[in-house]
Formats: sequence, structure tokens, C-alpha cells
Amino acid sequence: MDRFPALTPRPALFPTGLTVLKALVVARWLAWAWMTGIVAFTSDEELRHPVTAWAAVAAVFALTATSTALVRSNPARLLHVAFVLTEVGFAVGLSVVDGYVFAPGHVFETTQSIATQWPLISMATAGVAYGPIVAGLLGLLVGPGELAGALLNDFDAWGPPEIVSIVASSLFYAACGAVFGWQARLLKRVEGEIADRRARDEVGRVMHDTVLQTLALVERRTASSDPELAASAREADQDLRAFLFGSAGKVVADLETRVQNAVERVRHGHDTPVTVSVLDDGCRLPDNSQDLLARAIGEAVANALEHALATRIVVFVETDDRGHVFASINDDGLGFDPDRMDESHGLPESIIGRIQSIGGRVEIASGPGAGTEISIWTDGRVEGSQP
Repeated sequence: MDRFPALTPRPALFPTGLTVLKALVVARWLAWAWMTGIVAFTSDEELRHPVTAWAAVAAVFALTATSTALVRSNPARLLHVAFVLTEVGFAVGLSVVDGYVFAPGHVFETTQSIATQWPLISMATAGVAYGPIVAGLLGLLVGPGELAGALLNDFDAWGPPEIVSIVASSLFYAACGAVFGWQARLLKRVEGEIADRRARDEVGRVMHDTVLQTLALVERRTASSDPELAASAREADQDLRAFLFGSAGKVVADLETRVQNAVERVRHGHDTPVTVSVLDDGCRLPDNSQDLLARAIGEAVANALEHALATRIVVFVETDDRGHVFASINDDGLGFDPDRMDESHGLPESIIGRIQSIGGRVEIASGPGAGTEISIWTDGRVEGSQP
């Protein structure tokens, strides 16, 4: 058993974390180039230990080159405890060396430090690898490194401003490490939720194309000849749909689930394929309005299933940058004359009435034998019109 479980290597690198590690490689090269420029253009009077300064430049180059090779071949190694502690050691060490290589009076001045942005880079790496607590604790080490650098720089005019500066450095980098770690945790959690949802949706599509359609077919064909088998098929169908698309009565928090549930409720007993695509980038409609919208979409699908004799139905829903929704329900069925809508089909009340009640607009494009497309805008404007 690992004696230090908090510092064990991560078993897998999440995709956004890999992107962050690649960005950190670029940041290391930029920091190294800046550090090289500082050493190269500092006068001999100001740089009292040039050999040590160039040795630090070479060491940083080696670390940067190593990170570049690892991010291409084995990026997970960049999250290993050895690399993380090495980079943090470099950040602290450069803060110490900065005071040693420059002439006295360098520290606590506005001149550039060879440590440049290495403390920030190391805190970002630690945050991605081990989260906010570990990264925050490692950030506290930067202040003592700067204190050691000040002592090596022969600084002896200590007062409240200098003490506060050292303490503030530790607190600042600790806060940076905590923030980097917190953000990495959030990104990893969100990516996990997205992956789970995609997997569930894929299972749902496969199950619908196979098991659910088979159960619906069994129920329809045995309804009169074997009622018990039909009832069992119906019960299994309902249980499976509840598992895949949400249980009845469950409080729904997002537009996609509302639409999926509304469509699944009306699809029961039908084997006509219905494709549902929802691009919800931040719907801002109230919950009640989202419910009415989903029910209207469900009613449009029900009409296509029951009256249009469609062989396919496509539902597309997306939100715009203002949080309003556009929805399209398209089928290849018999079609009808929109000017002679049948009240029994539920269009005036169940669809148009519901959408108008939330300030929206419905447009119906159909014709005998030409299929039907019902378009819905929740803000009352047609798609593509100017505000």
C-alpha cells in the first residue's frame, strides 16, 4: 500500500488536463527565453556570479526540453510526483539563486528576476496533478526561497515592507496553486459528466434501435392473441425507457432531458424511428416555459406518429446566445393543408397555444404528400431575422 496516497501518480490524464500540460510546455519555453535574455543582457557589474547564472539557465533548459519530450511521448509522467516536485524545486531554487548571482541590492528592487514566472508554472502543474490542497501547500515554499535569496544577496535593511513582501509572496503563490488545482478538479468533473452522458445516450440509441423496438413490436402483435405477453412486453418497455430516459415524475433540470422525456412518452407503442438532437448551450427559459415547450414538441411528434404515417421523424432543438430556443419537428408523412388544420390533431391548442403562452411563435410548413415541418421560436422571431 502506498504510504503517500495523495502524491501517487494519476492513473489517467483527462483531455483538458493534457491541453493544459501542452500550454505549460509553451510557457516554460517562453520563461526560459526571458530568463536567458536577462542573464545575457545584464552587465558584468550587476551579475557577480555569471557561471552560476548560466548553469541555472542550462538546468532550466534541460527541464523544459524534458517536459517537451514527455508531453509528446508520455504526458502522464508530467503529473508524477518526481516531475512535480522537481519543477517546484526549480521554482524555489531559482528564487534562491536570483539573490546569489546578482550584485547586492538586487532584491526588493524593480529589476528582473531569473525566476521569472517559474513559480506560477510549477503551481499550475501541481494543481493539475494533485489538486488545490497540495498545490497550495507547495506554493507556501516560494516565500522562504525568496527570503534565502535576499540573505544571499547580502540584504540587511529588514523592515515591515520587506517582511510583508516575503509573506505576501508565499500567500500569493499558495492561492495560485489552490486556484489552479480547483479549476483542474472542476474541469475533470465536468468532462466526466459529459462522458457519462454521452455513454448513456449511446446506450439509449442502441437499445432503442434494438430492444425497445422489439418490445413495441411484440406488444402490438400479441395484444389480442396473448394479452399476458403483451402486458409483460409493455411493462419491460416502460421500465427500460424509465432507466434510459428518466423516471416518470422525476424533476428535470435541463432542456435536453425534458425534450427526450416528452418524445419518449409519445413514442410508446410505435416503432417509427425518431431522431432527437438537442444543442443546449444555456437555455434561460423558466422551468415552466421549458416544460410547455417540451410538451409542444412531444405533441408534434405524437401527431406525426398517429396521423401522418411517417417513416421517419427528426427533432432538432438548439438555444441561441440569448438563451432562447429554436425547435424543428420534421416528418416525411402524408402532410396536410395548414390553412385547414384539424382541431382533433391538437395543433391549435396543444402546440400553437402552448408556445404562444410563453411568448413564442410557431410556423407550419406542409402540404398533401409533402411531409410536415413545425418550427418553433420561443422569442417570437423567425430564425435569422434581426433583433
